[in-house]
Amino acid sequence: MTTPNRGRWWRWLGRSFLAGALLDLGFGLAVLLVPGPAAGLLGVTLVDPAVYLDLNGLFLVALGGIYLLIFRQPQRLAPVAVVATWLRFAGCALFAADVATGRADPVFALIAALDGSLALIHFFLLRRAAGSLVNALGRWETPLSPNAGEE
Repeated sequence: MTTPNRGRWWRWLGRSFLAGALLDLGFGLAVLLVPGPAAGLLGVTLVDPAVYLDLNGLFLVALGGIYLLIFRQPQRLAPVAVVATWLRFAGCALFAADVATGRADPVFALIAALDGSLALIHFFLLRRAAGSLVNALGRWETPLSPNAGEE
């Protein structure tokens, strides 16, 4: 059972994923629908072949959709939120490493900072809401679980 205090943290977790959803949906749709202006705004060149850019845009839109689901039901989708949080940390590390080694334009340092900031916020809120990441992962139920569907 969720204590009232934890319920508040679950709501804040959902809101943090809404922020991430809006960010990723915005970037993803911009990459898919107006790649030239989006690249110009970021000061980066378009990749060739364009299919790589399309795949990145599709990936960001899909992530944004998943984050919207977490926003709607953060407690139920806590295990997905844990994986999404680690994915944000991984994105931060990847972008930071690529900027540091000269493999990415400097604007990606800003993207690394955004990903890292969101990951830290998600991590903090998951810990407050679930008590620990292990507890959050333990919320996963399958249709075959003995207590599936019971709240």
